[in-house]
Amino acid sequence: MANVLVVSTSKGGTGKTTLGVSLAAYWRDQGKRVSILDTDPNEAMTRWAGKSQTGFQGIEVRSSSNEHDIIENVQQLGANADLVVVDTAGFGNQSMIYAVGIADLVLVPVMADEASLFEAAKMKRVIDSASALTRRDINFRTVLNRVKRTTTVVRHTERNLEQLGLRPTATRIGDRVIFQEASYHGETPLSLMPGNRAALEIRNLARELEPELFI
Repeated sequence: MANVLVVSTSKGGTGKTTLGVSLAAYWRDQGKRVSILDTDPNEAMTRWAGKSQTGFQGIEVRSSSNEHDIIENVQQLGANADLVVVDTAGFGNQSMIYAVGIADLVLVPVMADEASLFEAAKMKRVIDSASALTRRDINFRTVLNRVKRTTTVVRHTERNLEQLGLRPTATRIGDRVIFQEASYHGETPLSLMPGNRAALEIRNLARELEPELFI
């Protein structure tokens, strides 16, 4: 059975899909068999992948927002993969809870503002509840995403994440234009401009998560 990475938060606009597709492409390029399950009714990840000529070659992409199909889809995709990346909707729903319940690692994107911090704390309660329900510890990390520049607000958000036990990654992901460009072409910064700062940040984040995801 494949490892399962769920990218999730109940707040929209934090860059879940961007992180999910970028990480999936990185690990595919490292020789891992990767599949994607898009559980967002908006199917942003599915549309992103559908525009690609080469960026998602070798990655099976499936979409289903029916919460009753989540576990079966992950099991089917995982039968022929090393990793299944699950994208969830930008709001709390039953599909998100099912996805979190089968995750090996939940990645929670957080923007540097009070609303995102609040939603991250709420997401931790969801993960804690899923852990109690499944009787196993579900690992999670938060990542500061769409960071415009290092400011007092960014550092304050990071300190609050640490104080609340929300386990922020050392890697921050900048709010860079290349991510928007990549979405239009169905690519990622790794395929468009491998030497770009955004590609470097994605590689650093992936390497930071690997010890907790690929045990």
